[in-house]
Amino acid sequence: MTTTLPTHGGHPSEHDADPTGGHGPARGIFANPRTGPAPWVLAVAVFGAVMGASLGLGGVLSDFGWWPRGAVVVAGTLLLPAVIRRYPALDPYAPLGALAGWFMSLTLVFFPTTSLLGFIPTAGTVRTALEMASEASTLIMTSNTPVPSAVPMFFLFCAGLGFVALLIDTVAITVAMPAASSLGILLVMLPPALTTTTGIGTVGFIGAGAGFLLVLGCCRWYAPDGKPRSTGVRFSSGTLSRAAALGAAVVLLMALIPAVIPGFTEGSFPQGSRLDKSGTGAGLDPMISLGDDLRSQSSQVNLTYLSNTEGPQYLRLTTLENFTGKSWQPSSQPASLQPGTSDLAPAAGPAPTVPTTQTLTEVTIEALSSEWLPAPLSAKNVENLTGQWRWNPSTQTIRGQYTSTQDQSYLVRSQMPVLSQATLTAASGDAAGVDPVFSALPADVPALVKDTALEVVGGETNAFAKALAIQDYLRSSAFSYNLNTPAAEGYDGSGMAVLEAFLTEKSGYCVHFSAAMAVMAREVGLASRIAVGYAPGTRTTQVGELDGQPLRGYEATGRDAHAWPEIYFEGLGWVPFEPTPSRGFIPEYAQEETSADPTAGATDAPVDVPTASGAVSATASATAGVDGANDAGPGAGPWLKTTGAIVLVLLVLAIPALARVYVRRRRLAQVRSGSGTPEVLAWRELLAAAADHGCPIDPALTPALQAERIAEFLGSSPRPGLELVLHAYEALAFGPAAAPSAGRDDLADAVEDLSARLHSRATPGGRIRAMLAPASLLHRP
Repeated sequence: MTTTLPTHGGHPSEHDADPTGGHGPARGIFANPRTGPAPWVLAVAVFGAVMGASLGLGGVLSDFGWWPRGAVVVAGTLLLPAVIRRYPALDPYAPLGALAGWFMSLTLVFFPTTSLLGFIPTAGTVRTALEMASEASTLIMTSNTPVPSAVPMFFLFCAGLGFVALLIDTVAITVAMPAASSLGILLVMLPPALTTTTGIGTVGFIGAGAGFLLVLGCCRWYAPDGKPRSTGVRFSSGTLSRAAALGAAVVLLMALIPAVIPGFTEGSFPQGSRLDKSGTGAGLDPMISLGDDLRSQSSQVNLTYLSNTEGPQYLRLTTLENFTGKSWQPSSQPASLQPGTSDLAPAAGPAPTVPTTQTLTEVTIEALSSEWLPAPLSAKNVENLTGQWRWNPSTQTIRGQYTSTQDQSYLVRSQMPVLSQATLTAASGDAAGVDPVFSALPADVPALVKDTALEVVGGETNAFAKALAIQDYLRSSAFSYNLNTPAAEGYDGSGMAVLEAFLTEKSGYCVHFSAAMAVMAREVGLASRIAVGYAPGTRTTQVGELDGQPLRGYEATGRDAHAWPEIYFEGLGWVPFEPTPSRGFIPEYAQEETSADPTAGATDAPVDVPTASGAVSATASATAGVDGANDAGPGAGPWLKTTGAIVLVLLVLAIPALARVYVRRRRLAQVRSGSGTPEVLAWRELLAAAADHGCPIDPALTPALQAERIAEFLGSSPRPGLELVLHAYEALAFGPAAAPSAGRDDLADAVEDLSARLHSRATPGGRIRAMLAPASLLHRP
């Protein structure tokens, strides 16, 4: 009988692909190409890992229209390195092939008209790609997730997936570190984890987990040391099924456990994934979009303030006035602005003859991390701030430099003009004294927006009458406030197409109302901008006194995040309006004479409808899930999260131990019952137990020599059990064919006794490893 032992631990040798044994005459770098399937199998494995992980991106874009293009780019990125690896001498150059494939596949899919032969990039291709990347950046900054489907976003997704494919291919195969390829998969999982309310999702996690296991398995089979083999490594039967079962168990448990134990905050994987800078606070993003963030706003208090006003105030963070047609954006802050918040004066404020009243506002930040400082309009002085802050007189905003609002408590003194319908009616809307950016409009304003503005204004020539007509039109019964309609109908944000959809559907939230009024005002000759911040909050029992004036307390929550338009009037400055129905309150000067309640909707908004437009501002992601914690009672939320996290970690750590227990019990049960081959199963379990406890197992040794190594590990005590298992296995493996044996309780008892002795002989660290990380699960002896 002849026994063939595997070479080099079971792996084919380097010259297996060479029929001459590696000693034939060299014929250059293309000599002796690999003929096996390894390069192609490895490429398919990486492709499956990337595209499987990409299933979790469904919540980032509004549909999966990008997926086929992404598949082409990923396949193109992996094609050239697979071809290169057919020639062993070219192995080190595979990453360069992947880079070239990445560029060419992106060119083929997105820029064929600017390239040579449809896939070779040129300087024009690079310029077009940079422009498209810039458009994608604008969409990201100004759109809610899911971001509307657009070619720039498709390009960004496909480029990212192609780069991840290049990264995994290089790390797993060229560098021979397949486990580190998980970093590439994590890159794909980050966007949905950090930007969506749905998180990665169960499908995305299973796709990513299965892809990672596929890469690990194929690299072990076809490139165990980073060099593809001409033939796959052949393991004894049972290895593949064992690995597949273990991998499936890990993926499924990780997919199901978070659904049972809400970890980071709710459901399967959302949403503590949204890591807030402050750890507890909400943040306001001064870009228009983020309708989904508005829909997820909580009742957590973001700030409180004391004021000497009769009623609550609007607190502005920033203004949006630079309209490109795709979005509203803040104008660039001039580099010449100097630090300081004293003696503040607007660039176009009220004339000295306009009567004013001083307002005192003491603001305390509770849970808000923003580079923009919440303050009333017409601030004149801000005291007690920490850090460096700059005042922009053009927009009347205060922005921090290398600092934020977190933990700030400060006093704002404002000089508010006293406005009335009479003074506004007498004022001109001439915008010659302000920056042209406040009046500019793109050339592609939809006809519906322009026609509606002209129809609403009618024959009015007075600036205030025009503004009032637009506000009253948007607050009329024809329009309704609805956070869900925009998402359901496929529009969010403030671009021209969005405004056209809003004026057609006549349903939306404050970002739509404020942007519509701002655009319509510009259409009829008025300068406008959008203010972003907080609508008047809720009255509290807190009171105070400053400079002999009584102060009343208010609080603003995430639900009070809001956007509203401001119109410029010559000699009066910027004047706020409120076109959003049932939100905020209509200023006295902007009310019709028949209006019954000037504060209608200020504080009585339904609890289940967020008060305002975080769409324009709200990246208050850290507030998501806070309500759920509060429902459990004071202090219960953190305790539940901590307990859930601990339980989850313990369950994950227990997975290898549970799997090993299952395998051991199944084998011993088969040995006792006689199912399978008891002698082989007993020998396998003995080798597995030895490997788990640190006894070296070498597949090149004969069974007798391997038994001697186990005996040395056990010491000089009598070894009848070891000899029993060895002789039973040798008799079956090397003796004459015998009839199938019945159950062997003696073999099972011997293995159990030997396993206990191996455990007692192992070091304390070895015992812990044998329990928590049994080596036999990963490397079958």
